[in-house]
Amino acid sequence: MQSQKKTARSFAAAGLLLLAVPVFAAPVAAAPGFSVSSGTPLLTQTPSTGAVVAQGGNFSLPLPDGRTLWLLNNIWAGELKAGAPAEVWGIVDGGAALAPSTSPYAQAGALAYVAEEGGWPLPLLSGDLREYSQIRKFWPRAGLFADGKYYVFYSIMNNFGPGPYDYFRVGQGLAVSGSPAGPYAKARMGTRYSLWNDVEPSFGSAALADEDGWIYVYGRVMTGPGEYAAQLARVRPSGLASRANYAYYAADASSGSWTADIAEAADVLPGLPEEFSVSHNAHLGGYLAVYSGPDGSARARLAPAPWGPWSAPFTLLACGADEYCYGAKEQPGFAGEGGKKIFLTVEKKNAPYLYEIKFK
Repeated sequence: MQSQKKTARSFAAAGLLLLAVPVFAAPVAAAPGFSVSSGTPLLTQTPSTGAVVAQGGNFSLPLPDGRTLWLLNNIWAGELKAGAPAEVWGIVDGGAALAPSTSPYAQAGALAYVAEEGGWPLPLLSGDLREYSQIRKFWPRAGLFADGKYYVFYSIMNNFGPGPYDYFRVGQGLAVSGSPAGPYAKARMGTRYSLWNDVEPSFGSAALADEDGWIYVYGRVMTGPGEYAAQLARVRPSGLASRANYAYYAADASSGSWTADIAEAADVLPGLPEEFSVSHNAHLGGYLAVYSGPDGSARARLAPAPWGPWSAPFTLLACGADEYCYGAKEQPGFAGEGGKKIFLTVEKKNAPYLYEIKFK
C-alpha cells in the first residue's frame, strides 16, 4: 500500500508540473456509492441548570489512553427547562471536552467539559488572564497527538461588535501540552504567538498525519472577493511548533513541489469553508476531503495524494434550509474497516450531530 501511495503521489505531482494544469483540476471519477445513518445528537438535551446548551467547532482527536478529546470553538452554557427555549447565561470561546471512549457509538451524551470546580467550562487556550478579553478569542481547530505531545492549531479572533458572531481572524497559531486537557503553551515566533498572519492561510483548518511520516496541514486563504481555496503545508512531527520547519506545496514554483516561501504556495482545493477534514481512506484508494457546501450540505472530494488533483464534489448529506447546517467534517479517528465506514459531524443550530457513512 505504501508503494502504491508513493506512486500515486509521484504521478499526480508529475502531471501537474509537466502538463501545467491547475492544481485543483478535477479528475474524472465516479462518486462512490454509500448509505447514511440518521444523525445522532452528541449533546444530551435534558432539562437542567448549568447545562451546556450548544457548542461549535467539534474537532475530535482519539487519545492514546482510549479516550476522545473534542476541541470546540465555543461552548454555550445556560439552563434548559421542559417545554421552553434554552436560556444562555454565557459563551466560553475555545473550550474542550473529554469522552471516555474512542468508539463513535459511545460519544453521545458522554462529553465531560474541561471546567472549573463549579462546573463552568474553561477556555482551553486562555489560561493567562492577560491574554483573554471579550475582544480577543482563541478558537481551536484541528488537533494532533505527535512526538508524545498534544498539539492544537487555533485561530486568533478579534471581535468588532457586540454580537457573538461579530469577529474576524487576525492570525493562526499552534499550542502544545503534555496533557489533552492542558494547560497549553502557545508556540511563539519572536514576540508573537501567531505563526501565520491574517492574510496568510489559516493553517490548521484540517491536519493529516500520513503514513509517509509527514504531517500535512491545510489552511483556507482568500483568492478573490468572496472566493476561497485551501493551501497545503507539511512538517515533521518533531518540528510542529516552529514555522521555520514548514514547507508549502507549490507545484509551479521554480524550487519544485515544496518550497519554504509561502508566497509560492499553490491552491490545492477550491471553495472550502474555514473548517473541513482530510483523511487517507484505504477503502476508497486515496484521500477524502469533507466540508460544508454553500447550501449547508456535507460534500466530499477524492484525490490520489494529499495535494490532489481532487475529484468533482459529491454530496454525502443534504441539509434542509431550516436546519442551518454548517461545520461538516469527518472525524477520522472513528473510521472503521479501512475507511469503508466513516463518521462525520454536522452542526445544526449550534448542536452537533454524528452521522455514519458506509461506502459500498
